[in-house]
Amino acid sequence: MKPSAEAPPSSRTFGPVAPRDTDATPFTTILEDLIERVTGAFAAIIVDSQGEAVDYAGRGEPFELRVSAAHMQIVLSSIQRFGVLGDPRWLVLRGPRKSVAASALPDGYVLVLLLRPRAAFTLSTRALKVCIRALAEEAGWRNLDQRDGAKQRSWFEVAVETDRRGRPTCVGAKRVPVEVLGTVMGLSVRERGFRVRTAEGSELTLVREPRQRWYADEPV
Repeated sequence: MKPSAEAPPSSRTFGPVAPRDTDATPFTTILEDLIERVTGAFAAIIVDSQGEAVDYAGRGEPFELRVSAAHMQIVLSSIQRFGVLGDPRWLVLRGPRKSVAASALPDGYVLVLLLRPRAAFTLSTRALKVCIRALAEEAGWRNLDQRDGAKQRSWFEVAVETDRRGRPTCVGAKRVPVEVLGTVMGLSVRERGFRVRTAEGSELTLVREPRQRWYADEPV
């Protein structure tokens, strides 16, 4: 059997799945889904404006995850106070052993993602869009498009059925038939994109990322 290129990170590298020291919240499953969507991610944490962890998921000791996220909140706040660069929305730091990505959220909250060293600069902003939108719905944040740290068009998770060549044939829970109009250029080597027209006549872009995760640039 050919080994999977998307094998999960080893516990020896990133630590075990430690027992939770707090009860799970509605945010927990959202963070777990983000980790599953992002290749190389092993933990995700939300902190408030004071650096206190709201919730977390993934590998590693809970205390260490909280400290890592609190430091990123301090870094973003420091950049904001510096003033010259404006309000920081998105920050990626790559280290020789691990990397970290932080996205500013409404009301001073910060979403922190811990990753393999080489995974930070290939981080899926589509997965972040899906995660941040879910967090906003749970938290009741408004005007998210004006404050979203992942600067890219809106993306939505979508179920896609394909033919033998991997080209979309149906989308969404209602299995809406689509016609492929062309392919999307400029994607990474492990992504594939299509411009399609639905049976209702609307057009949208579909992108398949690693782990067979599909995204649409319009809600389906």
